[in-house]
Amino acid sequence: MPSSAAMPMPVGRSRLLRRAVPVFGTLAVAVIGLIAFSGSGAAVEILVDDERHEVRLSDGTVADALVVADVELGPEDLVTPGPDTVVEEELQVVVTRAITVDIVVDDRAPITLTAPVASVGGAMSVADLRHLRASGAVISPTWRSPLSDGDIVTVRRPAEVVLEADGESRTLVSLAAAVDDLLRLHDVELGPDDLVSPPPTAGLEADRPIVVQRVRFEAGSEEVVLAHDEIRRETDELQRGRTRVAQEGADGVRLDRYRTRFVDGDPTGREILSREVVSEPVERIVLVGTAPPPPPSTPPTTAGGSTSPSAPTSAPDTTSSGVPAPDDPVWDRLAECESNGNWQMNSGNGFYGGLQFMLETWRDVGGQGMPHEASREEQIRRARLLLEPDAWWATFSHQFPACSRLLGLR
Repeated sequence: MPSSAAMPMPVGRSRLLRRAVPVFGTLAVAVIGLIAFSGSGAAVEILVDDERHEVRLSDGTVADALVVADVELGPEDLVTPGPDTVVEEELQVVVTRAITVDIVVDDRAPITLTAPVASVGGAMSVADLRHLRASGAVISPTWRSPLSDGDIVTVRRPAEVVLEADGESRTLVSLAAAVDDLLRLHDVELGPDDLVSPPPTAGLEADRPIVVQRVRFEAGSEEVVLAHDEIRRETDELQRGRTRVAQEGADGVRLDRYRTRFVDGDPTGREILSREVVSEPVERIVLVGTAPPPPPSTPPTTAGGSTSPSAPTSAPDTTSSGVPAPDDPVWDRLAECESNGNWQMNSGNGFYGGLQFMLETWRDVGGQGMPHEASREEQIRRARLLLEPDAWWATFSHQFPACSRLLGLR
């Protein structure tokens, strides 16, 4: 007769399958196999890997029963009761396999745990994180959920953050995972161009406020003046020193359409959308004389053949000092010759006004500003200072050489 410690023979196996999860000493098991042995001894039930094994031993320990049932243990597996426990009738042995799971708290680096745990709560206890449940943290999967090898447990603790939006600053305590989650929870709607810092997909950080800036655009338009150019063309149809305006200039107009960007009500930039020229500028064309003046006329002679003293053919009215009066027509005749009668002419060649003053001469006689910007009367008043009381026609010849000869003032 064989010894009671010898390997017993199997007498039957059930094929009913149902999943079970072991939890330290209590196990709901789907019976997928029953191993019974003949002979005397204590019946021991072993629950492992969702299977049930039954062996009989007349004596020995839990470790012996595991050997008989051909159950191999890993270094981290848990046996309840312990392997040194002496077997007795109707003893139930539970083997909890060690699994490896990752616990991620607030999106930080995962905590990798390898232990004989069967549920989320067990894993949190082994990792010394059980206190997070009392702090209001959200755990996924739930605290009582079973775990398998390779599972990931995520934990999110409430964060206190500052939200600045629409001119208001609020301190919020939230379990939101990201910025956009918090904004949705607190009914902060974002427009298509609004700015959010940090970005909506970023996680919440207690020391970094969330700032929402409202962005809008306004359309507008404005007219821009297109300044006209001045072109000077030489012509031999005018004597040197004379000019004539052949075409008056005119500025053009351009219509610019744009949109202005506002951030929280403050303009931050303008974008040009289109430019349309409404009217083109017209160039001002000035003709500049290049023809030499005509030769001087021969003075008349007396009966004896001698020339008469040089004198103007038509002397202007003069004051008692011999200088033409301010209202003497000679000034308009001179202006007609010098500037076509344009007392505001700027010829562009260093001569200004109706009498074509040089700027140095104008300043020498006490003129202020630019000659062509002064009135006709002021220009005449300054010109009279150039004339010597005792020989005004000689002074005309010096100051207005070409025109004084054409007008017979020499």
